Formats: sequence, C-alpha cells, structure tokens
Amino acid sequence: AYAAALLSQGKGAAFCIQPSTGTLKAFQQLTIEIAAYNNMWGEYQDNLVCKVGDLQPKLIPMQMTVKGCPIYLQLISPWPFTWTRRNAALRFGTQVSGGSPVLRRVQLNNPTPFDIRLDWEIYNQEPDDEKLVDLLVLFGDPFSPMDMAGNETASSGSTSESEVVLKTQACTFSKEFRSSFRRATLSQESIREKNISVLMRPHEGVPADSPYSIAPRQIVVPGGGSSDVYISFTPLVLPDTEAELCCDGVVLGFMSLDDKLARMVPNKVHRSRGYEAPPLRVQVEAVLRHPLLEVEMDHDRGMVFYSVASDLLPARPFYGVLTDSVITQSLKLTNCTKVPLHFRLFLSTPSTPFSLSSADPKKSTKTSHSKKEEREQQPQHVLYPQQNMLVKVSFHTTLELLRYQHLPETQLLPGLQVLQLDNGERKLKFNQNLVIEHSNYTTQV
Repeated sequence: AYAAALLSQGKGAAFCIQPSTGTLKAFQQLTIEIAAYNNMWGEYQDNLVCKVGDLQPKLIPMQMTVKGCPIYLQLISPWPFTWTRRNAALRFGTQVSGGSPVLRRVQLNNPTPFDIRLDWEIYNQEPDDEKLVDLLVLFGDPFSPMDMAGNETASSGSTSESEVVLKTQACTFSKEFRSSFRRATLSQESIREKNISVLMRPHEGVPADSPYSIAPRQIVVPGGGSSDVYISFTPLVLPDTEAELCCDGVVLGFMSLDDKLARMVPNKVHRSRGYEAPPLRVQVEAVLRHPLLEVEMDHDRGMVFYSVASDLLPARPFYGVLTDSVITQSLKLTNCTKVPLHFRLFLSTPSTPFSLSSADPKKSTKTSHSKKEEREQQPQHVLYPQQNMLVKVSFHTTLELLRYQHLPETQLLPGLQVLQLDNGERKLKFNQNLVIEHSNYTTQV
C-alpha cells in the first residue's frame, strides 16, 4: 500500500528520501537513504536538490534503469484453480497424435499506469538447433499498430524483416533484405520515410505458427487493467517410428507504448520498445503420443471360437431345431496412457456371424457388425487414464451358416474359407478383426 501510494502519480517510478529535512550540526556526518520504487521499465534520471540555508542549491544527479516486463499472467480455467506468474511455463500435458486442438485462456494483468501494446511471436525450440544468435535486419517499424482487420494504422510505411543467422566467418543476407535495401537507397525521400536498423539478439528458436498459436496476435493491455488472449496447441501427426515427441516452444510478447509521453519525457525518462525492450516470455510445453489401448484376452492364443452344427440341437428334441446358438468370449481394454482416449469399436468385415457388445464404464451399448459408412453412427467410448472396460465378442451359429459350405468360392463372404478334410467332411473357417478406431482416425487391430 505504501509503494502504491508513492506511485499513485502515474510516472512509473518514485523516490523516497529519509530524512528529507533536518539540521546538520558542526562537524556532523549524516547518511541520507534514498529508496526507489517502480512499476514500469525505463531509464530514469533526475537531480536530488540539496538546499542549505540561503546558499546556492546543490544538484546531485541520480540515474536508475529498470529492466523487465511488468505484465504477469493468470490462467483462466474451469476448475477452482488460480495460476499467476510472470515468466511462466504453460503446460498442455500429454496429448494424442493428430487429436483435437487444446485451448488455454490466459489473462494478462497490467499493474502499470500506461497502456501497453503486445505483439506476439512464437518460436519452436528444437533439440538439434545449434544456432546461438540471430541478426535481425528491420526495415521500418517492426511492430506497427494494427486495426481490427489486421492492417497497419501507422503512417511509418510497410515493414520488411529478414532474419539472418551469424556463423563463424560469414554472414549472409536474404533476397528480401537486398531488395529492401535497394529500394531504400533509390531516393533521399525513401530513406527519410523508412529507417533500416540492425539488431543482434540470442537465438530463441524457429519462428512458427504450428503447433502453437495465439489470438489475437496484437493486443493492448490497459493500464491498471487486464486483457485475455487464447493460446492453442494443435497436436501434430506422429510418424509410426516415433513413440513420443516433446513439443517445446516459447511465446514472446514484445512491448510497445503508443503514448508519446509514456515513451519519453525529455531529460527525464526514456523507455525502449519492440525488440529493444525485454519481452514477456511464456514457455509452452506438450507431449505427443500415439493412442494405444492395452488389450487383455482370456487366452494367450487370442479369441478363437469352436462351434459345431449339433449346437443347434436342443437338449429336448421335441422342441425342434434352434435358429441360433451363441458362444461369447470377453476381452478387457485398458487405457495406460496419461490422456483420455476416445474411440469406436466395430468389426472389420460386414455380414459375418460375429457381433460385439461393450460395457462402457458410464453406459452400456451394443454394436453389431457395421459397414464402413455406418462407422460414424457407432457410439463413441471414452476411457480415462488407468480406466478399463469389458468387451464381449460373440459367434452366432445359424441354419443359414450351414448353407455356406455348398456355395461356390466366388459367393463366399470375405474372410470365410471352406476347408475340405480327408474324411470328406467340411469345415467353415471365419477370420475377423475387432477394430479400435481412435478419435484421430488411426486404427488399432
């Protein structure tokens, strides 16, 4: 409260002198303590005026440099949880390869008396990136104010930026820079309107808009207020050869001040902006993995059904022949990953004597063999980490099934084989797969 009272004049910095008045006795030495308070970055300079009686005032120069970004973050989530930091790491957790985008709402709080405009840039941090520094060649203002349509509103002209990496002995310039430089030297008028500046800074990573993105790309955080931005992570599709991929990146918010008095007070305050001011840093982290359910069966040999035609004969013959005889086996699906898995279950070949029923932890549904166009109509199940569900697969022996042994090979169902034994008997062999289709449309058989 005391610091807030000292900074209430809205200048970004204040000095407190103790004692500010007094009497200095003969041959006495007195120590004056000067405490500096601030809530805004910049280079400050002023004079400490020391008055002794009617003598000429003595001016003691004072200088202070404040570095850093005053804006801090607060994660807005549906849970009763508050996450507030200045240099923060925003974690998206473990996600499924090729899954749905994950969105985070972040509140930006500005405790300063000035409106601060932030322009966002996103960099992917790759483990094999050996670059140390970047050389930025800027043509015009790199961060001009934008309107709602994303067009520049400043009259400083267009911006062309070329990023050049310094190597051991050589520094190469891109075609964009050479073209911009030639245009800038065509006339004195062009030089006056568009300035060329060169800046060297530590290498942050590879500029990218994927898998992380932020909206809006430019935002003004009002002084003493807050604004919201949305940072999203869109899972990439992992190659089959990679089991896991760590996606590390950094989101940088470069600060600018549109108010001229906020940028500079002659002989008193100067505040850098854009690339010259320390940006707001937000580390972003996520891990990608393939969706995989662990399958446990009753037998090590898999799900093998044995049925004979006599299964259609009832225990009491006078009841007639049965129309259907069912053999059922069970398997258990377990989610051993760290992320909820959404999936559908169906049989790979339609019109076969197999059917399946699943006992979802929240609901019980039954599905039969389905055609490809009917897959989307199958109920979607979800298994949370370490959760499991029971799936029952049944084989149906019917009178119609017995007629298949007399059909020609061209009329047999897919996956059906007619085996001729040495004793003249025939057997029907059905091969079928239970397909697990995950939400990213990858399948597990």
